[in-house]
Amino acid sequence: MQSFWSGHSFPYNESWEEIQISFNLICFGLYKQAMTSLRSTLELGLLSVYYNINDDGHNAVKKWLSSADSKEADTPKIQDVWKILLQHENIKKFQEQIDIKGRLLKLGFLHNYVHTKGHVFSNKLGKLKSNYQTFEKDYIEKWINTLEEIVIIVMTLHLLKYPAGLIQFDYSRKFGIDIPSFSHLREHEIENLTKYLPTEYFQLLQEISNKDQETINFLEWVNSHPDITEEDVENQIVEMDKMDIERQGIEDYKRQQLIIYRVEDFNDLSDKVKDRINKLEKWAIDNNFIEPKFKMKN
Repeated sequence: MQSFWSGHSFPYNESWEEIQISFNLICFGLYKQAMTSLRSTLELGLLSVYYNINDDGHNAVKKWLSSADSKEADTPKIQDVWKILLQHENIKKFQEQIDIKGRLLKLGFLHNYVHTKGHVFSNKLGKLKSNYQTFEKDYIEKWINTLEEIVIIVMTLHLLKYPAGLIQFDYSRKFGIDIPSFSHLREHEIENLTKYLPTEYFQLLQEISNKDQETINFLEWVNSHPDITEEDVENQIVEMDKMDIERQGIEDYKRQQLIIYRVEDFNDLSDKVKDRINKLEKWAIDNNFIEPKFKMKN
């Protein structure tokens, strides 16, 4: 609860936005600017782990987040960030077997785009080219390869800090659709990791996760919950749908259900879903939720 609105996740969110910005820039042929954004993607991705390394991100991030005019609020250098990251036991174990630090330092060339280190790192890219945007295949490939390196490094460090993310468990079996906001990934998401992480990375990450005491305790806590019943899951769906109906009104809700279940007509829905919608429609009429809230106010 201390962390929820603290801004401790701000570096992570900004890192993700920088990836999207970088992609837009590369599509417009702004290669130098796209690489500069990748530098921010990397730094912010590292800060996401850095500020939360001792599970007090809600406090550690405050001065930096507020852009305070003090040295303590300055964005730390990558070398200083790494010194703190290496103090984490899981990151230390990983580094002892796989040199992720070396992989990280190889991305130091991105610094040259930020400060335009001569002709090669300028908008001219070290080439004799026109003063308008051109298609440069080699730079697009360089951008893709650099992005892949950043994603692998940031992803690996996050999984080392939050090894519970590698638990392959069907959480819906215990919590239905209302899974708590704890550190976890769905089974299909973990499967996707195997497509992006090198095999030796994934295997070592799993090994570390399996031996991590906090992760072991977390899994024991999850298993201590009884399996949820179908009736309880249905009640969760109904309560969540009621909140949607309050916001958007029953008619928009019904149209949305057709889209969700990929059918064109109400009669094409399953009997279970039709019964739920009929009950919710009666509830909406009884509680005056025919129209969305914003229309009723007007």
